[in-house]
Amino acid sequence: MQSFEASGFAEFDRMAALFRRTRELLDVVSMTRELPPEATEVIANETLPHVEDIEQGFRVWLRAGAVDIAELRALVARAGMLTTETRGAAEERAALVETMNEIAAAARSHILPAPARALAALEHARLVFALLPLTPAEEVHYPAGRRTYADIAPPRRPAELADRIEELERSLWSVATHRTPPLTDASYRRTYGFFDTAARISGNHFLAS
Repeated sequence: MQSFEASGFAEFDRMAALFRRTRELLDVVSMTRELPPEATEVIANETLPHVEDIEQGFRVWLRAGAVDIAELRALVARAGMLTTETRGAAEERAALVETMNEIAAAARSHILPAPARALAALEHARLVFALLPLTPAEEVHYPAGRRTYADIAPPRRPAELADRIEELERSLWSVATHRTPPLTDASYRRTYGFFDTAARISGNHFLAS
């Protein structure tokens, strides 16, 4: 594992080390198609809990007024709280807003301490998604295809952000359970790119900038 200079902020250093370890594990898996002995432990105990922090942060951050009814309904359905009752448009939006408030309240009640860590994880993830397509060619480490992530657009709507967060979780579970996708798999490439970019912006050159 490559070393990096501590920033003096314990949480930032924890995340930087997590991103480095995960990217390096994905490197080994991509090149050998085999899972290193420590990989499952790292993914299960460090990487997936961080993705869960991102998901928790998303639930707290979500504000129903920024989402149209169709998208809001899809997000509520994803949370398993969709009703089959027939309502008018105004009543339906009010009901969906109430449901999303309940989801956010439930998320807040399960985050101890207050959701600062989860919200920080979400905001960092949004930054990574935004910077991913801007990665310089020399900083792209994906072992197949062109040296670019320019084709990986950042999520622009809450539903797109939710999809990308869930994609991270699915890809990591696949790796942890010895079902590594082929290098041509677009979902796996986006997941690798996320951790590649996260490791890059957490590196020494980023801290010194």
